[in-house]
Amino acid sequence: MKPEKVIVIGGGIGGLAFALALYRAGIAVEVYERAPELKEVGAGLGVWANAVRVLNRLGAGERVRELGNAIEFAELCNDKGQTLSSMNNKQVVSDNSPSLYIMRRSDLLNLIYEQLPSDIVKTGHECARVEENEKGVTAHFANGTKTEGTILVGADGINSIVRKTLWNDGKPRYSGQTCFRGLANFKLKDTDTLREIQGTGKRAGVCPLKNENVYWFTVVNAPEGKIIPFEERQSFLLKEFDSWLYQVPEIIAATESENIYQNDLVDRIPIKQWNKGRMTLLGDAAHPTTPNLGQGARAAIGDAMVLTRMLLQHKTHKEAFNAYEKERLARTTRIVNLSWNFGRMAGWENSFAVTLHELMARATPTFLMEKEFRNQVGYDAGDLPQW
Repeated sequence: MKPEKVIVIGGGIGGLAFALALYRAGIAVEVYERAPELKEVGAGLGVWANAVRVLNRLGAGERVRELGNAIEFAELCNDKGQTLSSMNNKQVVSDNSPSLYIMRRSDLLNLIYEQLPSDIVKTGHECARVEENEKGVTAHFANGTKTEGTILVGADGINSIVRKTLWNDGKPRYSGQTCFRGLANFKLKDTDTLREIQGTGKRAGVCPLKNENVYWFTVVNAPEGKIIPFEERQSFLLKEFDSWLYQVPEIIAATESENIYQNDLVDRIPIKQWNKGRMTLLGDAAHPTTPNLGQGARAAIGDAMVLTRMLLQHKTHKEAFNAYEKERLARTTRIVNLSWNFGRMAGWENSFAVTLHELMARATPTFLMEKEFRNQVGYDAGDLPQW
């Protein structure tokens, strides 16, 4: 089937990737974003091989390679300077090409957006409620406007109004950890290596960007909702990570305090169905995950391709929605659970538990780690039947 018009709520990476796939397939689509402008602030992200594969097929892959920094190695270390595990990223994919690019979130958002006609995305439209009847679905916005379509897809993040309408499964689950992240102009010693450093109840990540820029993050155990004022964040983190190696304190010192962003790490317990009636979910609205494995954007891009293909291949929206879930639900559930468990172990504070965790990391054979990553980043979300 080709829906007459698809309404997408949410103009993040997943919503825009879905809109691009629909546009390439010749399906009418409108995207409604609550923010007054498309904007991703204060962070970078990893674009893995499976997401690059989808973006290649949608005509945006070359821009990922232009703007992203190809990462050859990934390392897990402790705060004493010891490498616990390492992986050659090129060995994860079969064609020996980079399996990971690190880039600014805003760059990824923009490179997808620039492939779309300008009238597809409507900013300043906060969705207030959605409703459906036998013929279609209607989205009502806080500014008093509304729009009608054949089907509606919620790509509006972890606090999705569409998900609340369909399932109303309460507030997100707090991990017990809060994350600080930022971008710094800083010259790293290793520009081809993604490194996570773990200590006792806290960790840090150093992710090289192009042109002597760095995306970094730190994670500490904290009560939910304990937000540090902007002006105090740099000094707080320098105290927490003052003796850490791998240039962590120097990178933090190179980041202005007002440019350090904080978010509690949350997800939702996976549900077994995303669709109801003429509506379904995509990306963080469907399967929100903690960012510990760096798989959130990748999973949303995969959703976008699969859902579009299913809409083209099936006779009814219900059949398409069910086929989409059959393809994606188990895989994304696994990502959510693996990421949650990784974060829990990384947050251990008991010295015996920390030592045990390090021994487990050292004892895991490289080929097993590569096998797991290959299962994730080697996944092929497929192509569209036609352009």
